[in-house]
Amino acid sequence: MMKVPVEWLKEYVAVRLSLEALAVRLTMAGLEVVGIERVDGQPVLDLEITPNRADCLSIIGIAREVAALTGQRLKLPPAPGSGLGARGKNRGPSAQSPQPRANLKIRIEDRAGCSRYIGRLIEGVRIGPSPDWMQRRLTACGIRPINTVVDITNYVLLEYGQPLHAFDFDRLSGGTILVRRAKAQEPITTLDGLRRTLSAEMLVIADAKQPVAVAGVMGGMGSEVMPATKRVLLESALFDPVSVRRTARTLGLTSESSYRFERGVDPVGVETASVRAAALINELAGGEPCRVGDAGERPSKRTVVTLDAGRAARWLGMRLPPATIRTTLARLSCHVASRGTGEVVQVSVPSFRRDLAHDVDLYEELARIAGYDRVPSTLPIDTLVSGRSEHTERFWRLQSLRGLCASLGLAEAITWSLISEADLLRCGYTAQQAVSLANPLSQDHAYLRPSLLAGLLQAVRRNLTQGASGVHIFELGSVTSPADHVESLRVGIAISGLWTRDWRTKESCDFFRLKGIIDVLVGRGRHGSVQFVNRPHRWAEPSQSTVVQLDGRQIGEAGQTARVIAQAWDLEHDVWFAELSVEALLRSARTRAAVRTPPAFPPVKRDLSVVLDDQTPFASVYQAMADAGGALASHIELIDRYVGPQIPNGKHSLTFSIEYRDPSRTLTSAEVDALHHRIGETLASRFNAQLR
Repeated sequence: MMKVPVEWLKEYVAVRLSLEALAVRLTMAGLEVVGIERVDGQPVLDLEITPNRADCLSIIGIAREVAALTGQRLKLPPAPGSGLGARGKNRGPSAQSPQPRANLKIRIEDRAGCSRYIGRLIEGVRIGPSPDWMQRRLTACGIRPINTVVDITNYVLLEYGQPLHAFDFDRLSGGTILVRRAKAQEPITTLDGLRRTLSAEMLVIADAKQPVAVAGVMGGMGSEVMPATKRVLLESALFDPVSVRRTARTLGLTSESSYRFERGVDPVGVETASVRAAALINELAGGEPCRVGDAGERPSKRTVVTLDAGRAARWLGMRLPPATIRTTLARLSCHVASRGTGEVVQVSVPSFRRDLAHDVDLYEELARIAGYDRVPSTLPIDTLVSGRSEHTERFWRLQSLRGLCASLGLAEAITWSLISEADLLRCGYTAQQAVSLANPLSQDHAYLRPSLLAGLLQAVRRNLTQGASGVHIFELGSVTSPADHVESLRVGIAISGLWTRDWRTKESCDFFRLKGIIDVLVGRGRHGSVQFVNRPHRWAEPSQSTVVQLDGRQIGEAGQTARVIAQAWDLEHDVWFAELSVEALLRSARTRAAVRTPPAFPPVKRDLSVVLDDQTPFASVYQAMADAGGALASHIELIDRYVGPQIPNGKHSLTFSIEYRDPSRTLTSAEVDALHHRIGETLASRFNAQLR
């Protein structure tokens, strides 16, 4: 979400449209305006920014879009004299700064996590409140004013999209900045007042003794700018998006900085924003730049993309004149090679447009600026490639198996892959005949299923108790062998009650009906004969069970579930069950391909009820919960809103249902409790929420 005060926007581009017309134009161009609000009387646009448009997480970025869409000229802030270039020499302390000559040392140990770091030392700073105009703009964007220097870093962050941080230089040990990985269990107290324990995968900014900031996420309290601060070290850096995202999720800590670093910032803007902030500090706080340390690599050359106007016409369904293409790309700050008049041109992409890497990206930009409504409706034309890949072949064969089961009168069921010991016993298994989990979420899900029987029996019982006269279901699911812990894909079939029900006949499910289904499934499209050989099974009624063989090889088992098992599941009707190896079926088919098994681990659901100010944006609450929960909070859903006598005026109670899931393993109760507690604490700290 990006808040854009219209007054601030007009500083960089002339806005001649009404607010409503501007909102429609931006939305149609892919920057959805979800609302227009007024803060202290000034209109503010609320924009939903897609993850690939990190360049629009700034006022200037939105101004660029408005200029490109309306043909207006973009007016950037004047390039100020910084007093020092990014690699300038020490000018010595200013007349206002009696401190001894600064000894600034900057070193990057982890170039993968931080490719560039600029530290600008500014002396003679006077800390106080920022000007009213700056405070109004920050407030309109949802940021609380603090003091001159901190407000300037936030102001430039919003203006350019480049996060900055200001350290009290005199509180940095040894005048040293070291960009390194944290030590295991290394502590830091962040600016939100919470003491956090870091891991060795996290990137930190440290002085000569200890961490002073979590890189790209939040600074530490030990070096924050205070009213008595006289010397400021202004940080502007380029951090790895993946590293910042992983750290923020792990710590359950999100910020305006991490939000932008996670999506990627402009490499050129690292220096531009630093110079801009230094100039504002000089203007508003009296600070004089005295030294700059610049470590890391300078930005590489622009990305060059080849654009073919003829191919663009085929992709878009309309032809744009070469002059229009050049003008449109120029409005997007792209440079088009001037040589040649043909349809193929070389386009140099600006550094802030990281999403423009291929020719099709440029085609989309042409359509976006021209207006999607101008793209004519045409039938798609493409070249079909003969043949089928191994992946698609396997997919369609499994889909064909599902379709065949449905054509035989079976409905597909999806059941839990984790079962309880009681379910194992009720199916004739012992606990030793299944793989147990080291840390089960509950006793109801403590074992990996050795068979599809338990889930299908539960589905049969549920349907029969709800009044169904007959149940005919199948499932394609994985089972785990207790002998070698190997997972395999099976197709399970369960039929019970009436097969057909009309005024002429009432056919009941029996072994022959089950056998006929197996005959079709195994015999379809395969060579060889299907055999049914009598053999007892732990789950089956004596003398009512067989193994299914194809050319003498066992591929499954079938029969009537034992009556004692049916009684254990509260079933009055006989249940006929079969389980076949999908691997064996596909291996014996005419073609072969790889198998892809479905996820085997279910989510853990928890509810969370909080009392919030009813003016708090839901999107902010949701985003905070998602950030705090991280990737393991796979689904968050609002299930109830309550306003009543027990809730104070101006507040409401929201109840969320949260699903926690790790696709690679089963989460422990302690892990889920910690995540759930973290989400609640995040809401309490960020929104003053009261947990119910």
